[in-house]
Amino acid sequence: MSAFSFEDLIAVFAWLGGACFCGILPLGFAALLFFSARKRGQTGSAVAAAKQTTIAALKPGTGLVRLQGQVAPHTGPIDGASDSGLVYLRLKVEVYDSDSDSSGWKGLTDKARGIPFQLTDGTGDVWVNPEGLDKYLLDTGLTPTQEQVEAACILLGIDQNILRGQLRFTLWELRAGQTVSVVGNPTQGAQGLVIARAQGQPFVVSPLLGQALDGRISTQKKTSQVWTYVLGIPGLLFLLCGLGGAVVSLVRVLTQ
Repeated sequence: MSAFSFEDLIAVFAWLGGACFCGILPLGFAALLFFSARKRGQTGSAVAAAKQTTIAALKPGTGLVRLQGQVAPHTGPIDGASDSGLVYLRLKVEVYDSDSDSSGWKGLTDKARGIPFQLTDGTGDVWVNPEGLDKYLLDTGLTPTQEQVEAACILLGIDQNILRGQLRFTLWELRAGQTVSVVGNPTQGAQGLVIARAQGQPFVVSPLLGQALDGRISTQKKTSQVWTYVLGIPGLLFLLCGLGGAVVSLVRVLTQ
């Protein structure tokens, strides 16, 4: 039996490299998507099980509830007049990266700011603290104008000097007078009942109403599931092929 040659080692490591790049990498993304689909499914089940009620019937400690109402006029909005002022603002900025092997849109910054506001449904009012809301259920957002981008950067404390290159902006706003869905836990606060995020529980403040909210969660779950299979199955096949090729090459060397 002869000793390993440089060419023999190259063949073995080439197969292993192919297995890692073409197999493990897609499987890693598939694993992330699997857990994302699982989390969306848990969120969907919790939202579906939440008690749909009115503000007048709210009591602290009743668990997850689902409300629909209007954002009441705010005396101290983030920006704007009382009857149409901002109570939540989010700006996502992506930059197109064409230098790497995997060119495409990459996240540059994503900042949000919200303030407690009152929700009214005709039966009463309740405070809602939007801190920690589910960002994936804020609808699709809008493409802002340059003036809106500049205003959002000021309100969110984003340094506009970082905004270089080919950029894509998405803006989300919640304003007084807007009808929203709220899913959360009512607790007793200093100003009365407040709906806020609870550890380990979904928290939704969204312009998606009724079945549109449930449909969005279901679509997100199905999309993640589909991409899990799209990436996972070929990734597993490439991994097995790569490892098999490495083993064959190693056996061939050892039996020379």
